[in-house]
Amino acid sequence: MAYTSCAADIAANIAPDCANPIVSGYTGRAVLFPVGGGATFVADATNPRIITSITLPGSDKWIVLDNAQIVTPLDGSSSQSNGDSGRFLFNKQLSFRVPLRGAGASKDIIEPLTQSPTGWFAVVEKRDKVGDGSFEIIGMLQGLRPTADGIVRNESENGGDVAVTMTCQEAWFECDLFDTDYATTLAAFEAFLNNGL
Repeated sequence: MAYTSCAADIAANIAPDCANPIVSGYTGRAVLFPVGGGATFVADATNPRIITSITLPGSDKWIVLDNAQIVTPLDGSSSQSNGDSGRFLFNKQLSFRVPLRGAGASKDIIEPLTQSPTGWFAVVEKRDKVGDGSFEIIGMLQGLRPTADGIVRNESENGGDVAVTMTCQEAWFECDLFDTDYATTLAAFEAFLNNGL
């Protein structure tokens, strides 16, 4: 049998559209929902890592981070493999800065991050506006929680912003919010942005 290179197939999967290359980074907009707060998920039938819709009970409260609240867009998230627990999981981290201060920000944003007994899951908007992969969900299977020193404010650094670092471990490397097309998913995401705390 003659040798056939698979380089073209690999390249096609890595860069499916040279006219629209992948854009890295985050917009600075995210929504954090309490895990176990009654949220209902609908997953894609062929890939449960794609969540097509999220429904919340009327009493549920969620935290909104938007461009007005994040001076520098999300410092980042990362996924790293980890086999230490006896089964293969991915360590995930979400870091962001909140420039708000005062009793209102303390009550509505900072303190709830530490008080949810089951943690939080975040839907984070990426700059890459392609559809599947543009809205990453972090912490859906195991809630995000602040690390031991994960909520810090130094009034002399970063403009006095509160720096938040949250982590979790999950079985899936990436999980996304995506419903049929980018515009539909964006509309659903922005509905959460407009109705949160």
